[in-house]
Amino acid sequence: MPRLRISPEGIGQHFWLVPDNKPVVPIEADDLDLSDDLLDRIEAWSDAFDAIFDPADPKSSRFPSAEAEVVWRAEGQMIVAAIRDELDDEWDIEARF
Repeated sequence: MPRLRISPEGIGQHFWLVPDNKPVVPIEADDLDLSDDLLDRIEAWSDAFDAIFDPADPKSSRFPSAEAEVVWRAEGQMIVAAIRDELDDEWDIEARF
C-alpha cells in the first residue's frame, strides 16, 4: 500500500510519497486521483502556507496570528479526512503539520 505524507516543508512542497526503505519523494496533489473540488481546497490551503513561508529562514516563518494558524491547521485536518475518503483504503495517509 503506498504511503502519502502531507507535510508542508517548503514552497510547493506539501505532499510526499514515502516508499519503504527509500527517501521520500515529492508529489503533486494533481497526480493523485482527487476531485477538482478537493484539489481547489488543497491549492488554497497550500497557497496560505506558501504565503508565510520564508525559504531563507524557514524557522522564522509564522502565520500573521495564532487564529490564522489554527484555521489553517483545521482546514488541513479536514483536507486529510477528505483525501482519505476519496482515496479509500488504497493509500496509507499521514499528516505532519
